[in-house]
Amino acid sequence: MKILVQKFGGTSLSTPERRQQVVDKIAGAKRAGNSPVVVVSALGRCGESYATDTLLNLAKEECPSINSRELDMIMACGEIVAGVIIVGALKNAGFDAVLLNGQQAGIITTRKHGDAQIVRITPTNIIEHLSEGKIVVVAGFQGVDESGEITTLGRGGSDTSATALGASIEAAAVEIYTDVDGIMTADPRIVPAASTIEFASYEEVYQLAAHGARVIHPRAVEIAWHHNIPTKIKCTFTHGEGTTISSSFNGTVERLKDPSIVGIAHQDDYGIVALKEGNSDVFESAGQLLRKLVAAGVDADCLNVSHLNMEFVASAAIVETIVALALDAGIELGEKSTDCAKISLIGHAENNGSSLTNAFVEILRREEIEILKTFTGPYAISGIVHKKDMVPAVQALHRNLFEN
Repeated sequence: MKILVQKFGGTSLSTPERRQQVVDKIAGAKRAGNSPVVVVSALGRCGESYATDTLLNLAKEECPSINSRELDMIMACGEIVAGVIIVGALKNAGFDAVLLNGQQAGIITTRKHGDAQIVRITPTNIIEHLSEGKIVVVAGFQGVDESGEITTLGRGGSDTSATALGASIEAAAVEIYTDVDGIMTADPRIVPAASTIEFASYEEVYQLAAHGARVIHPRAVEIAWHHNIPTKIKCTFTHGEGTTISSSFNGTVERLKDPSIVGIAHQDDYGIVALKEGNSDVFESAGQLLRKLVAAGVDADCLNVSHLNMEFVASAAIVETIVALALDAGIELGEKSTDCAKISLIGHAENNGSSLTNAFVEILRREEIEILKTFTGPYAISGIVHKKDMVPAVQALHRNLFEN
């Protein structure tokens, strides 16, 4: 039995016409001799009736202080609704199909409502239904803890469901279907000339996802990487091959101008905050604040500490959390900004870090774009810019590094 996991996101399920294309993809896999396990997200996006954010907002409108347990229960409904509809569509097309929620699929998680981690999967039900020739549809984004409490896996949780299920049932491959042709060299919504990355390593895709590319969740990539599951990112609405993710990219693939650069990622909700200048107790204050951050599970992207100051670079939400924790501890902060964006070049910076950093800085300098901070890691060179400069910065980098 050759098991293929296929995951379909909310945009792929948002209209009857799109759902028919989903059914066609599943049917094609079945006719090709695969045993499909289909993971579904909730239908559509915020504002549409059964989208996760719509259900979440409905609950919060009735009770702004509603707790995370009940929120998980309503958020889990969206994927179940989507699953029922897809099972119905498959049956209408002549296929025997069955829907399993997270618990029925054997997905056991930690009890961290809203952001649970998968502990294990016991796929007995899935294997039994597959052995009977059925197409198994699984509601993504959800599971239960050891005591049977419903939990959800956080943003991108259906991607995580798909790769975790793929690992547990030893699937031949996992296919993540979305509304773009694969992982792109940049966000095609702001760079129309962006091209599909045909082959990429798990590390490269993880870095792209972690730095803002929203095609697949970083946690899902980690699971596929750990279990060495062949994974593809494909478009529901076309017949292209998409992006193949494996242990190492195909070295014969031409990486355009610079083979060490895979793509450009961005995040538009960044900020910077520092201790107040002239703080005579900088080390004591820094230590106190860091202990509070660790206890709260807050992790800044970049932390600079000197004998005079301490500065955090993080998402705008984390910056606000840092400010609240500092105020609670009586620690004086300097000016903060949450009107920033982070832009990252993803690739093999360890092989060519200095020249890539120089190119990054020089390209944005020519565009008269101010770089507030830069930081470099083995697979990423990142810069913080004003939010108003994010789009022209991404466009300039792509134009110079991928198009010219």
